[in-house]
Amino acid sequence: LMNIRRQAAALQENSLSEEIPFQIFNKLDQALFAGFLKNSVFLDVSRLDSDISGVTYTHRWGPNPEVKRISIIFNQDAIRHGRARDIVATLIHHMIHAYFLVACGEQKENEMDYGRLNHGLQFGKIMLAIRRLSAAHGRELTTLDYGHRLSSRHHYADDYYRPWTRDEVEHEDGNKWYFSHCHSDVRGPSDSEVDKWYKNVCQPMLDLPPSIRGLEVEVYNVRRHELVKRRRAHLGSSSKSIEFIFRDRPVLVGREKIERFPSVMRAFDKAGSRFLRVHKEVSEDTFMRLLEFLHTGSYPPDPHVFAGAAVDRDVRHKAPPIIKPQNISVEAVVVLADIRFAKLGLYMGFEDCKAYALDRMNTYGVLYEDPVAVLKEIYRGCELDPDLKVWARMFLTRCPAASSPGYYHGDSLGHSTVEPPNLLKLESQQGPYRSRFLNAIEVSGALENDVNKARAELKTAGWY
Repeated sequence: LMNIRRQAAALQENSLSEEIPFQIFNKLDQALFAGFLKNSVFLDVSRLDSDISGVTYTHRWGPNPEVKRISIIFNQDAIRHGRARDIVATLIHHMIHAYFLVACGEQKENEMDYGRLNHGLQFGKIMLAIRRLSAAHGRELTTLDYGHRLSSRHHYADDYYRPWTRDEVEHEDGNKWYFSHCHSDVRGPSDSEVDKWYKNVCQPMLDLPPSIRGLEVEVYNVRRHELVKRRRAHLGSSSKSIEFIFRDRPVLVGREKIERFPSVMRAFDKAGSRFLRVHKEVSEDTFMRLLEFLHTGSYPPDPHVFAGAAVDRDVRHKAPPIIKPQNISVEAVVVLADIRFAKLGLYMGFEDCKAYALDRMNTYGVLYEDPVAVLKEIYRGCELDPDLKVWARMFLTRCPAASSPGYYHGDSLGHSTVEPPNLLKLESQQGPYRSRFLNAIEVSGALENDVNKARAELKTAGWY
């Protein structure tokens, strides 16, 4: 960088100031942007308002209609009469704008807030990095700033030039979306604000999948219950959203959606980032339920429909469901889905999710799906949730309040008028579950231990 600055100074000493941008552009591109701008930028010089250092135009919107690339147009007066270091700083300033147009795609009319051509935090980070680099290799390029220090001249040899006033400039170009507005008095964020933003927002991204740096991101469509791709630039400031990383795919959610769930907020705060990886054990169906839960506060089916359909009034109070013969007309994974959602809460630290799932599991009253599959899901994996284990023991001992062990005729399920607890149904030699239930116990020591506890409780109550 120091050699490039010396070359610029030498050109000026030889009265070749107007050649400086053209002579050093490629070298600056290699030194500062790793050649990222090669063949992407058209340079030119033109007469501009004396308050403007130059203008960077998005693709195809430059003053020359034949140019389809990004255009950087320098202020002719400033280039002719500015100091070499100011010209270098001005060129770098506009190269930063061009860098964002290359890296993030061309500017769109409805994407001004995305910041490709403004002087916000992202501009400040690159600007400060270059200034610090220049200080480490010689003298700091202090003239590189949000605004500029180029001198203005009001007279030319061949005519008179009247610069616009600041109010006129704002009126003329303030709402134009396709070029930068690089006036002398532009004020950007402070160094500390830039460093804090980079540490909290950008630095964590270096350890995340490259997909998070794409121009598109998936968002949840509530009406269709599916993920759709949207351009990031259309979704507003990143400070107003968070992103889940699900199987290396970023999924954006508005921050206001998670503010209703303190445990989800705490998980992001603990991560120290607006990105949070979804645990590898979470299935896509369960993740979609999470998105629906965050957006609507619930997910289907409504558990109260099952409770309302229960025959016995007893099964409508909050308690684990009573096993009933499997009904193929009923969705097969109602309670299974809740267990998986509760385990998501365990894996991710989302207590709100686990509490909601457990509440649902105590609302159905009856269970028409496979009870062995329900138990196997609870005891699957190395990380078992104590609250789910408590629910499982209550499930095993659950029976209608009207049932009494004194009127139960052993294993004759087809002849007894008393409905036994769920554990006895699972163990019944005449029932459809015994073989798979015993296999599940053999596989899981934790399940075997809880079955023994439930059996002891039922034995005390007189069921054995």
